[in-house]
Amino acid sequence: MANAKHELEISLYDGEFVGDVTLLTQICVIEGSVTPYDAESFPPLEETSRLLEMCAEKYATPPPNGDYFTVFISRKSIDDADFELLMRLDVYAHNGEATACVVSRRPEWNTERVRYQPDDSALTIVFNVLRSNVGGAPR
Repeated sequence: MANAKHELEISLYDGEFVGDVTLLTQICVIEGSVTPYDAESFPPLEETSRLLEMCAEKYATPPPNGDYFTVFISRKSIDDADFELLMRLDVYAHNGEATACVVSRRPEWNTERVRYQPDDSALTIVFNVLRSNVGGAPR
């Protein structure tokens, strides 16, 4: 699927993932892709950050109800039914600071803490976490 045309599917859920996504409340699903002009594709976290940036400016989503929310980042082929879960972000947002545990096929790693405003949406919070941490992410 590496050479196929693809798009990301970013699914945000309210609550802490404990192995069963049906226990979580879906906040939103974002589908799309961001490709650089005349260059290699962006790494998945950078592409996710860029896609979230575009969507955060245009669409309103609710803030998380509690301290935890979960983000699934998948890649799906436009040409066929291939669907691949790339990673999960377990986001903790409390008292104006947010961080995420990034779970993928690579070893888990935690992002640096970032500040957020009490009325920020889940989408804005995860975008801020990624924007501040994407440079240090494993590829």
